[in-house]
Amino acid sequence: MMDLTRRTYLAGLATLALMPPRPSAAESYCNDKSGAAYAAPKPVLPLGDISPRTLWGVALASPALYDESLVQAISAERPKFLAIANALKFGNLYPEPADIDASEGKSWRECDDIVALAKRLRVPLRGDCLAWNEWLPKWLVDLAQRRDERSKDTVMQIYQRHFQNVFAHFRRLETSNDMTLLRWCGVINEPFNPWIEENGAPAWRKGAWLNAFGLASDGIPLYIHQAFVFGERFGSNAISLFLNETYCDNDRFGPKVRLALLRLVDALQRAGRKVDAIGLECHLMPQWMNEPDKPDWKPFVGFIRELARRNVEIYITELDVNDCSLNSVAERDAQVAAYMDSFVTAALQVPAVTMVTNWDLSDKYSWLRGDASPSDVFPSLGGWANCVSHPSCPRPDPYDQNMHPKAARDALARALGVR
Repeated sequence: MMDLTRRTYLAGLATLALMPPRPSAAESYCNDKSGAAYAAPKPVLPLGDISPRTLWGVALASPALYDESLVQAISAERPKFLAIANALKFGNLYPEPADIDASEGKSWRECDDIVALAKRLRVPLRGDCLAWNEWLPKWLVDLAQRRDERSKDTVMQIYQRHFQNVFAHFRRLETSNDMTLLRWCGVINEPFNPWIEENGAPAWRKGAWLNAFGLASDGIPLYIHQAFVFGERFGSNAISLFLNETYCDNDRFGPKVRLALLRLVDALQRAGRKVDAIGLECHLMPQWMNEPDKPDWKPFVGFIRELARRNVEIYITELDVNDCSLNSVAERDAQVAAYMDSFVTAALQVPAVTMVTNWDLSDKYSWLRGDASPSDVFPSLGGWANCVSHPSCPRPDPYDQNMHPKAARDALARALGVR
């Protein structure tokens, strides 16, 4: 059944007529039954055509990738790139140990389907999250936990093979299609864990890669150094390599994470690593700002100016707004729009910000909605995100679940028009 669905999907790409998601996948997202109608102003310039200096794009993953209505909405906004949200994560590519020996096969299908869509839209791709100490299969975690030298060496060899596989996979695709596909690649994701502090700074995120590689002589996890070494060795010079981090935008964790990230960039540059850009996720959290109704982005702007002084580009990689601190749809939609507008406007004051990515275009497939109904999802979310007691289905994105633009879409358009 999976193969038939995929063949049908590929056959329909010429007209962007993608197969809808399987019912089991679609039903794992909560349903917003109280969506507010919004009359978008006309004429509307596509988001991708607004700024001549800032690339706008959107991230895609399954099952959203196979939703025809979403793909049509994305196409109408004329993105300048697509981001591969999950398909290059280690746990997706290698669910079993034997999978590491191949850079083709069924575990690469989601990646290849996004590639096929990018070809039809005639846009390049951004790869994300090659190395993260999360989203790892149990077989690798168990191997890394053994801590003996042989197991560590095996994990390090697997790490290198992963990078070889990803870049070899795209090299074959680019050769067979006679076009550049992979233009940007996030080789490191979320190196810090701000929930844990060590000596007054965010701790390094623990996991299999940190366990196996340990720290380099400069105090930086060796797996981070090696990610840039392997990215430069196995990728082409045309691919911009970047490191991605979260929580830099808010007042709760931002001050410490920003300082730690600047120090990390300095260390990588001293070591001669090819760090072309820094990705900042920007899952905006109004409830984590000192004044949620009047967020002050000056500290964040000062931080990205400091990054720019290090001659790196800056990418906003996963933009959305967590609205779980409010109840009514009207209040939530107004807040999401206000944050999209004020934050992106502030960030684009810095010319080094060259990319803005919505992690999801539509509320329907937001990661904040994933896996169940609001009552199932939000008990844990409420604990760490300061949500209201019984939050409604999230509305964090520019389009609602019915693929209609919201006020947030026009707020983002205004902000992109700043330059």
